[in-house]
Amino acid sequence: MSSPRPPAVSGLGILRTLRFGGVLPAPLRRPSFRRLWVGMSLSYAGDRFQVLAQGWLVATITQSALGVGLISALGLLPLLLLPIGGAIVERMDRRRTLLVIQLAGAGVTALVTGLVLTGHFALWHIYAWSLLNGLGTLLARPAYKVVLTEAVPPDELRSAVAINSVSETASLTLTNAGGSLILAWLGLPVAFLLNTVSYLVAALSLWSLPAIGHLPVDDRHRLTPRVVLSDLRDGVRYLIRRPEIFHPLLLTFATIALAGPIVAVLPAIVQAVGGSIVDLGVLAAGMNLGGLGGAAFAGTHSEGASATRLYALMGLVAALAVALFVWLPTGIAQFVALAAIGFVAFAQAVWNTSRIRQLADPPYQARLQAITSMAFTLGFLAGALWAGVAIDQQGNSGLLLGAAVLAIGSTASLVRFSGTRTTQRAG
Repeated sequence: MSSPRPPAVSGLGILRTLRFGGVLPAPLRRPSFRRLWVGMSLSYAGDRFQVLAQGWLVATITQSALGVGLISALGLLPLLLLPIGGAIVERMDRRRTLLVIQLAGAGVTALVTGLVLTGHFALWHIYAWSLLNGLGTLLARPAYKVVLTEAVPPDELRSAVAINSVSETASLTLTNAGGSLILAWLGLPVAFLLNTVSYLVAALSLWSLPAIGHLPVDDRHRLTPRVVLSDLRDGVRYLIRRPEIFHPLLLTFATIALAGPIVAVLPAIVQAVGGSIVDLGVLAAGMNLGGLGGAAFAGTHSEGASATRLYALMGLVAALAVALFVWLPTGIAQFVALAAIGFVAFAQAVWNTSRIRQLADPPYQARLQAITSMAFTLGFLAGALWAGVAIDQQGNSGLLLGAAVLAIGSTASLVRFSGTRTTQRAG
């Protein structure tokens, strides 16, 4: 089963679309993409601002890395079903799905905001919000990825994905660095309030885009458990048959699971050494700046002839970054280490999303985008749990176990796939 592939995008063409010398990048010259991008980016930034505040709050209350890691774990737990979410989204109006989720998010976050402001807050409220947010993301993430790629023509695809990733990492940088100063000045409740507003802004932007994300009428009434599970099985089999997509995705999962936990438990690490929320924001901004560079790099460069080999090399870089973070516990060294991990994670995120759009057949787009997201989700979930336990028992040195496993696995992949060319495996 095959279909025409979108035309290849040259590095020079992407570079031209990304230049800002008086000319907006091509996707941003499209009003529909601009509205979608602005609204969803603000919603993403609002979520991250609240995550920063509640991570510090839980670290202060529990004094436990595992307690902080549970926030991420509960938020990511529903996303273990992301492939099912992708199969469901294949049968739904994607724009309306996103609109409903944004409105529901505004309602739930407004409730938590009220509890915090009135002094009726309890620790379980944070955990409940994370779980409910994860349930919404179960459908929102694959729906948004598909809508985003439908908002631009194929020759602007990688540029659009890169712009989205760059804006997310830029907002993360500002949220963590500047947001930590705001929270230190105005208090933690302001993060919950602003997140509620961000959901409403995103809902308004989606409301203004009625022409994106629709399905043919004859596909809308076939959503049954049997159909969903059948679609899911079919999607997984299709993915396994496409090693040019599947093998790099496995390496992404390993990198996120073994190097990414630093991010999930960072509030507890900073709090344990007597740091402040501003210190937390600065270190988190280090990873965000690295992610910004990684997304921009991936938007202007392809993976080359062998994505698998490049991802293995990146895994080695991430393993060395974890070791640097542990062995040189100074602000500058840890900032650089987090930046390196962010670069690897966001570069691979852009490439994974673009690769599916370019190589996968149209009927499998939402399912494979969901499975791609699950590689990150499952990786962060597993990492948050094992790293929380390891740090509570052994301190930061517990992270070295994950770094060692990642280094060994990446080296083995380099040996196994040395000389393998992605273009030869495609099709």
